[in-house]
Amino acid sequence: MNKLSAKDKKLMIIRTIIILFVVLLMAYLTIKCIPLMSKLANEDTRVEFKNEISRMGFKGVLIVLGLQILQIVVAVIPGQPMEIVSGMLYGTWGGMALCLVGIFIGTALVFFLVRRIGTDMMLLFFSNKKIDEIKNMRLFKNPAKFELLMFIMFVIPLLPKDIFIYLGGISPVRPKRFLAIATLARIPGLILTVYAGNKLSEGSFIITAVLVGIFLVIGLVGYRWGNFQKDKMEKEEEEQEEKTENN
Repeated sequence: MNKLSAKDKKLMIIRTIIILFVVLLMAYLTIKCIPLMSKLANEDTRVEFKNEISRMGFKGVLIVLGLQILQIVVAVIPGQPMEIVSGMLYGTWGGMALCLVGIFIGTALVFFLVRRIGTDMMLLFFSNKKIDEIKNMRLFKNPAKFELLMFIMFVIPLLPKDIFIYLGGISPVRPKRFLAIATLARIPGLILTVYAGNKLSEGSFIITAVLVGIFLVIGLVGYRWGNFQKDKMEKEEEEQEEKTENN
């Protein structure tokens, strides 16, 4: 039986800490949010809720921004709950702006850290074998097609976008283009989730449920389409490589 190296043991400890952190954070937010959701059915509670947020001022903005950045950096934390909360607290456009700023900062932070540190940072989420497989993908070595795949990944709801950011750090894509795609391509999905959060704070539970349903349908259909496009691009790369070898 192979013994774990000191580095592997350290990574295992860090992964365990991250998992425990995420589980405890999600449990805490669930415990806090469930009573709040039931109270939002009352109009007086909704008014008091919004007044409380207004009294927090810039401090509240910084807290939400910090949580959004954390969600990007700790890639295993789902992003949709944070987007809904932003919409609840700051409305559709304010919530969207806050999310986009947090997404941009978090994405830049991860991207440049991976560029500087290399694959060591990726070992928190990927095995060495998986990293080697990704680096040897034909698509990964073609900047134009990799950018297209990135756009598909980031524009479709529910796909694992934030883990994909770590891959960007070792990709051939230029930083400005990566940051633009990774931030702006999220806007269609953000509109739905942030708007759903805004309607939830207004007590429009039916509209919120419909929006969440639309979001899920788009995500499931997009997931199938995204996989189809990925397979198609990989096949094209294989055919192009075979033609080059034959010539």
